[in-house]
Amino acid sequence: MEDMSNFLSPSAAMEEQLCALQLQHLQNNQVSQQGYFIHQPPYNTPVQRNLHQQYGFINNAPTMDEINSAMGGLCVNYSIGDGYGGLPGYEDYRMRERAFVEARAALRMCRHRRSIVSLAMDPHECDYLQMMIEEGSPTHVEVILSGVKDYLHLLMTHPFGNNLIRKICEARRGITWEQVNYIINLIISNDRKLRRVCMDKHGTQVMQIMLENIICPITKYKVVNTMKRITVPLIKNVNGNHVIVQCVKLFPPELQSIILNEVARNCVDIATNKTGTKVIQKCLREGDIIATALLVTEIISSAMVLAEDPYGNYVLQVAIKLKFPSANERIIKELGGKFVRLSMNKYASNVVEDLLRVSNQNDVQVIVEEIMRSHNFLNVLQDSFGNYVVQRALQYTQGRLRKELSNLINSYHKELHSHHHGKNVLTMAKTYIEGEKVQCLRDC
Repeated sequence: MEDMSNFLSPSAAMEEQLCALQLQHLQNNQVSQQGYFIHQPPYNTPVQRNLHQQYGFINNAPTMDEINSAMGGLCVNYSIGDGYGGLPGYEDYRMRERAFVEARAALRMCRHRRSIVSLAMDPHECDYLQMMIEEGSPTHVEVILSGVKDYLHLLMTHPFGNNLIRKICEARRGITWEQVNYIINLIISNDRKLRRVCMDKHGTQVMQIMLENIICPITKYKVVNTMKRITVPLIKNVNGNHVIVQCVKLFPPELQSIILNEVARNCVDIATNKTGTKVIQKCLREGDIIATALLVTEIISSAMVLAEDPYGNYVLQVAIKLKFPSANERIIKELGGKFVRLSMNKYASNVVEDLLRVSNQNDVQVIVEEIMRSHNFLNVLQDSFGNYVVQRALQYTQGRLRKELSNLINSYHKELHSHHHGKNVLTMAKTYIEGEKVQCLRDC
């Protein structure tokens, strides 16, 4: 990467001139409550100007010629009135004040270029630096960037310093896209430090704002390829996972797939994690259908493991409800022969219910007939979780299959009518049987 520290550093000539403006402390300085004053001497007598020493950077105000020279000719068209006869020269006074404050600000930052980091960690001084960024003076921005560029990771995790880096990422005036890209490249240059920043409660917020404000496609590509290397630990972290979700949410499909493919390669590890399962669900909802294709494929191939897992079952449910082409049919094949076992599992029973809700009639028939033909069918009816699966089966089957299922359930009337869970299924089956009889009489 090309060294861009030159364009970040303030002009050496300007810094030298500004620093030369700091005159030695004069005896008997007179300071007003407003911060400085202009003492009116006899006509044509040189004017002494003293600056409040609140910050200790300038003891005496420079002349307008000195200011103009130091600021590179910025203070043009000034003419200082003498204040005697005619108008009091208010406009001259305001021009002098404005130029003087500008020179003081530039000098203040130049003098403290090596301690910008310490200023950023102070709540009041950090506000001052943010104000300088907002004002958009290229000179001020260069000085601030030069001061913080070697301490970005430290400031991003600091309670106050993170606000300055956030402001730099959001800046639109006085900062070029080259400067922004240079700062971003510095942030992502160290995987270990980047991981620590993303896992920090302050750092994760700065990273999300940084991602929102990346314009250059090449920089986006660099960021995604860097994030890929730390995706798994971040996605399982309570703070870091937000950065991964932001990448999927903001970046185009071709960049999303870089992150999602890494998630897919570690699907079971992530999906069975308390935090990771939530992130995969968000990725499935936020991601492009093409970018998430490999992730869905991995979820399907791991369907049995995920279905019975306390966290993984939620990922499988989301994949089912999204109705990817032929996905549910493939999930049913993957779980085939185990639907009785899954129906009596606390977590997997929810997966079976969702399959019954959203699948087509052919796929529903595969599930229901497997459960009906099982010698453990009565156990499913009496199970605290299985009875809900059978109720969904009654609800989402149609025609001959629903009638056959209802009659089979009713045949276990003796075992179910007084059972805590079984009686609910029996009541529902009788309702459908009675409904069939009424419909038959109407048709006749």
